[in-house]
Amino acid sequence: MKKALLIGVDVGGTNTDCVLIDPSEFGNENKGVLSWNKVVTTADVSKGIERGILKLLDDCSQIEKHDIISVTIGTTHFINAVIEQDQARLDRVAVLRLCGPYSHNAPPFSDFPRRLKRILNGYIGFLNGGYQVDGNEIQQLDEAEIINHAEEIKRLHLRAVAIVGIFSPMKADQELKVKQILQREIPGIRIAISNEVSGIGYLERENATILNAATMNFANKIITSFMTAMATLGLSCPLFLTQNDGTVLPAEECRRLPIKTFSSGTTNSMRGASFLGDVHGKSVVVVDVGGTTCDVGLLLPTGFPRQSSSYSIVGGVRMNFSMPHVESIGLGGGSYVRTDTKSGLTVGPDSSGCDIVNQALVFGGGRITATDVAVAVTKDDQGIDLEIGDAAKTVGVFTEEFKADFKDTIKNMLEKVIDRMKTSPDDISVLAVGGGSFMVPETLEGATQVIKPLYYSVANAIGAAMGKISSEVHVIKILLPGGITKEHIIEELKAEAVEKAVAKGAVKESVSIVYISAEPIPYVSNTFEFFIKTIADVDYSRIQLESEPKVGSTVSEINLLETSLESEEVTKNASTAKESIEAPGVNYVTYQPFINEKRQWLLSETDLEYICIGCYIVGSGGGGNPYSFFLEARNLLRGGDTITVVDVKDASKYVHGDGCIASICYAGSPTVSHEQLSGDALKVCYDYMAKYLQKNPELLFPIEIGGGNGLSPFEISSSSRLNIPVVDCDLMGRAYPTHWQTIPVVYAKPNESCYPPTVISNGNSNTMIIADSKTDALLERCMRAALSEIGATVGVMNPPMTQRELELKTIHNSLSLCWRIGKAVKIARQKSEIDSLPLTILSSINDSGKHLFSGKIVGVERTLRKGHIYGEVTIEELEEPRRKMVIPFKNENIYCKLQNNDGSDSKVVCSVPDLIAVIDADTGEAVGTPDYRYGLLVFVLGIAPSNKWTDSERGLAIGGPEGFDLDLEYHPISNYSPPLSVIDEYGQE
Repeated sequence: MKKALLIGVDVGGTNTDCVLIDPSEFGNENKGVLSWNKVVTTADVSKGIERGILKLLDDCSQIEKHDIISVTIGTTHFINAVIEQDQARLDRVAVLRLCGPYSHNAPPFSDFPRRLKRILNGYIGFLNGGYQVDGNEIQQLDEAEIINHAEEIKRLHLRAVAIVGIFSPMKADQELKVKQILQREIPGIRIAISNEVSGIGYLERENATILNAATMNFANKIITSFMTAMATLGLSCPLFLTQNDGTVLPAEECRRLPIKTFSSGTTNSMRGASFLGDVHGKSVVVVDVGGTTCDVGLLLPTGFPRQSSSYSIVGGVRMNFSMPHVESIGLGGGSYVRTDTKSGLTVGPDSSGCDIVNQALVFGGGRITATDVAVAVTKDDQGIDLEIGDAAKTVGVFTEEFKADFKDTIKNMLEKVIDRMKTSPDDISVLAVGGGSFMVPETLEGATQVIKPLYYSVANAIGAAMGKISSEVHVIKILLPGGITKEHIIEELKAEAVEKAVAKGAVKESVSIVYISAEPIPYVSNTFEFFIKTIADVDYSRIQLESEPKVGSTVSEINLLETSLESEEVTKNASTAKESIEAPGVNYVTYQPFINEKRQWLLSETDLEYICIGCYIVGSGGGGNPYSFFLEARNLLRGGDTITVVDVKDASKYVHGDGCIASICYAGSPTVSHEQLSGDALKVCYDYMAKYLQKNPELLFPIEIGGGNGLSPFEISSSSRLNIPVVDCDLMGRAYPTHWQTIPVVYAKPNESCYPPTVISNGNSNTMIIADSKTDALLERCMRAALSEIGATVGVMNPPMTQRELELKTIHNSLSLCWRIGKAVKIARQKSEIDSLPLTILSSINDSGKHLFSGKIVGVERTLRKGHIYGEVTIEELEEPRRKMVIPFKNENIYCKLQNNDGSDSKVVCSVPDLIAVIDADTGEAVGTPDYRYGLLVFVLGIAPSNKWTDSERGLAIGGPEGFDLDLEYHPISNYSPPLSVIDEYGQE
């Protein structure tokens, strides 16, 4: 009877792990493992794979090669090419944006490390095209324009293209059309289209698409080498590669989407641990201990790792690509062990790594590693020789106190990281795998059991061998009144996801839906972002039938493509791969801003970094992520522009008569603005207001300092654009969800409307002036109704103020406040003083606030009402008594209440208008309400607002609990201390 055997291979930097499995015997004691081995990874990876598989076959001589139905390989080669910035393995990329008038201020590669940008940036083209969130075209494609770009790409001898259209995950037609035209014009060109790579989030998706395009050629070569190794061994089964979510890709798909394998190493180990530990149906923490680090992740009841729900960074490049949520600590078999009078005994984070055979005591070296102490402890305590090196070399080396401290240190390190990874306070099973897992204690606080399964050292190869196929559907849909319901759309998308999995080679009967999400889009009526994910068994026979005829021809096609597209320029680039790295960064401790003799603050890139961090923190969870605005402003500086900030006290120097000083911002859906990057909407608003008033605004400032709007004036104020200063002030001192929650409304007379005339524009030939309005609340509703019809995000300009109004009706030094907060965060990170971040940030604002709570997010709920995202986040302490803090939000955090773990004794400890900032405990940067996710470690700060909110009943009625229809009594968290102007502190005498 013909067997059906699987081979799994994990190619690491030091070893290549191989395993041969009979899945029909996986429930037996030996887990179906027929043979396994570790071989040294070779420079020619196919040779190492060949040796490992050949040894598997030699160990099982009774096995026929035709019994093997698949080979699945996990490799870090593609991600390493990016991390190492290896020009010999990366192609230069032509990036074509289908964006119409949008996104030009933050072009491709804006946030790439400079050296990687020099390696990859081949060409940039901005094209007509793109879609709005409602599915309507921003602009139609222009075929002649596309052909012109194709000619330029050919002239530059580029062989990789990334096509990125606005809202292409929702509608891919334009990207596919451009791809067809390019394939016709440039035969053999490699093309990555963004809708296949990831979801909503334009810059992050574009970055991932660029990296995908850059590695496609290298992926072809590596996959061909894998196939060559298989052919040499006489194996004719299909080849798979493991991908980031723990499932597998057919080799042909991986040629097109190598980026999907970037984080497969960690998931291989976690999937292998799932099989070996027999823990399906419940969550379990996996501890994978290697030579240098220990990677800890959470396996869900599905048996797959929990994915990170926010952005990830690979090689310094920010992406929204799905990656497993893993925490790494400096604990491995090669970690150095030391003692000193200050720190006591420490393990890691530095390590001998792969040089352990020359350094560790058990191998005859002279350095004490974790392996040495673990061998000694196991030998002395249990009388067991771990058979790692020579245990006799550790006899008498370590005192009992030293060994006890070592065990306590390891235990403490693991318990802390495991507790951070858990999503509830309940104890959880822990699976220990990896070559260094012999160090993991038998018991750990917070763990119901510690499982060290058989074949733990090759769990990664087992995870690869047992891989399944997955599929995803990620779309945005509008629910029309009286039309198809949300539930009906979900059922349609589930069916689509199943068919997509079957098309990729899944057994239809085995397909299961493992994830369903339907998130409302803020400020866009009846519009939802849907995400469906499936997992299924592989139909090896069907994939084999489809793949076999392609193997030979694919290799030929690759060789032909290499020949046809090689050029002297490409060869020259490859030869300069070892270019020097970038210069060291800024010393944030000693850095000082530049204030000229005119008391003008000329912003630097460092100033922008500080302000960006601070703006998101004072946004109190809302205001939108300022990252894209930061990139736009930084690009202006790098292009030679000057961005000038002036003090409120100096406004008279820049205005004529009473003055014409305007506030600006963007309004609309943060989800939409994250995808549809800004264009010229603010400049259009400025021009229309100037025309309406028949005079030009002479100074600008942000309507709200919180979130992205805090940096928005820089987009048009720079020296190459309007060339006018930005005033260090705003109208909120934070972010609020509505336009009428501003200081001018606080100072207005009853029934007086502050904001007509207001100009709004989408930057795509849709501009309007609201000339009059009975109330500011009505103006707000009219503006929201209009923007929902013209793309769900617009630029806004309020009617200009006089100099006197600027002094009275704004919150002063708000940019300075953000700068100081950002500086504190950057210094703490540079000095590795992350644990003191709460107090450091509070100290930067004159202690006008309070550290309210620290813990882990254990619950998030969201709903959409009247265009705003409502919900609440629950944070739980890591230590006893494990109290909880619950924070309701309406786009921004409204109040927070502290309660016992069982929900009793609940009391409100902070509320608006106080700023409630939820901050990432690992980075010190704000966590916006859209980014709340399970398991994230955070701390919560309450920050005192300007007295202009709290000194009057009207201020509290607008900005306090009453402004959110809450029956709460406001109690200030702290006394307000006005921030010191950066210009005053650092200005020249």
